Amino acid sequence: MSRVRCPGRLSAVLGLALGIWIVPTIASAQVKLEYKYPENREFRYKTNTKIAQTLTLNGMAIETEATEEVVSVAKHGKKRPDGTLPIEQKIDSFHTELNLPGGINLSFDSKNPDAKIEIPQLEFLGEVFKLVGDITYTVVLDEKNGVKAIEGTEKMLARADKLSEAARDSIRSRLENDKIKAKFEEDHHNLPDVLTRPGDSWRRSEMLDLGGGQTMTMEKKYEYVGTEKKGGKAYDKISVQTIKAEYKQDPDAKTPLKVVKSELKVESSSGTILFDREAGQLFDAKGKTRVKGSMTFSAGGMELPGELDLRLDSNTQMLPSK
Repeated sequence: MSRVRCPGRLSAVLGLALGIWIVPTIASAQVKLEYKYPENREFRYKTNTKIAQTLTLNGMAIETEATEEVVSVAKHGKKRPDGTLPIEQKIDSFHTELNLPGGINLSFDSKNPDAKIEIPQLEFLGEVFKLVGDITYTVVLDEKNGVKAIEGTEKMLARADKLSEAARDSIRSRLENDKIKAKFEEDHHNLPDVLTRPGDSWRRSEMLDLGGGQTMTMEKKYEYVGTEKKGGKAYDKISVQTIKAEYKQDPDAKTPLKVVKSELKVESSSGTILFDREAGQLFDAKGKTRVKGSMTFSAGGMELPGELDLRLDSNTQMLPSK
């Protein structure tokens, strides 16, 4: 009888022994992904964005396209006596090109900020782009890396207040402290809150400020894939997929077309993030999203049915520090 029971005992012992090995293995597979904010460091990023939009009104397709390249710098200072850390944020260079209906093509380069836009109705864009190219402010983090304050926006807001009405309406709200704070927190809240392993997923919302009182909120699903080597170094890889998009417009927005209703769906979406766990910094991020759906507009007291086809492509890369 004892011989019959031995295999069971042996299985139990083996199971116990295997458990001792399995538990540490599973635990070691979990990783902690978090942003870090070292003192006296500078991080440079280049972001390329392309937006292609086709808006169909009463059967007429109106196509616009915008490409943009921005080099931004985050300069971490030294901790202050109260334990806070100042991070200066600025635009180092800015270049954009617009293809608008009617064969209108515009471009702006921060290296030539005084270049004029010859089309009277669009002159205000030159004012907007010039101010964007000069954006500088400081994010102050508290001891727990939360945003305690935004400093240095007073001069930008004062400049915005002196712009033409159209330019002011397009840019001023984006320079307000609460908007900057929300954007910084959003950009640094795309990682999981807990230890994660391959296959774990989480969701976040991201709001795009389209100017003129228009916003698009996108719900994104993130999934930790594992690690990927690039340039001889291993980075944590995260897949990103936009699963929902919602458009909103301020009822008081000064635009010729008012959006009465919108029913948008994500047609397709894909993206990846490569994260440098050791540095606690984003290394590379790519994404493509296509949103389509119906929209109802109001103009001059009349409602106009429309269809929107919007494609967003973006690519952000860490650059070597100067």
